[in-house]
Amino acid sequence: MIVTALQKQKKHLTGLLLDNGEEVLLDNDICVNYAIKPEMQISEEELKRLKYESEYARAKSRALWYLDRADRTEKTMYEKLVTAGFDKRASAAVVGRFVEVGLIDDRRFAENFAEKCRDGNISKREGIRKMLQKGVPYDIANEVFSETEVDEEEQIRAVIEKKYARKLEQENGVQRVYAALVRKGFSFSAVRNALKKYSEELEYSEEDYV
Repeated sequence: MIVTALQKQKKHLTGLLLDNGEEVLLDNDICVNYAIKPEMQISEEELKRLKYESEYARAKSRALWYLDRADRTEKTMYEKLVTAGFDKRASAAVVGRFVEVGLIDDRRFAENFAEKCRDGNISKREGIRKMLQKGVPYDIANEVFSETEVDEEEQIRAVIEKKYARKLEQENGVQRVYAALVRKGFSFSAVRNALKKYSEELEYSEEDYV
């Protein structure tokens, strides 16, 4: 095949017009690096390689753009690239390379996420569920949460004070708050103890005004 013309396209792409009527879009840098120009002869194998390298370069650029905005796991980065329309093989290669150089690290992501869950008073069970949704393998999620020091009863107390204090005063309030906290992933015993302590402290505080 012979390149008959080059046409600049949007989004850093150049269109190669071939003598067989085909148009192939390649990354601008790929065209520059290989000095592609009109009248240049190119084989099917060479064109296939150029297409892959172009797709890899574009997927890499997009992946860096994603990481600049938020840390990601291997799974979510791969899914983002494929959903954006990039070749699966090139997307997998980009993710693999980013893992190799440390730009993507599922354990680091999990450790940071676990800290956010602790600071946000999110239970271990709920935190692990959220991590799995973000592509963290279960063994890493469970291990990281096990290593994160958390006072579950203090977390529950903070949630009560922020969201459920007034509900406790309502009819059947204790039972409803208990159920809500359990649904958030806190253990039965921790919820029971936290509610008991909170109620006792509240009653003691009210006695000061009697």
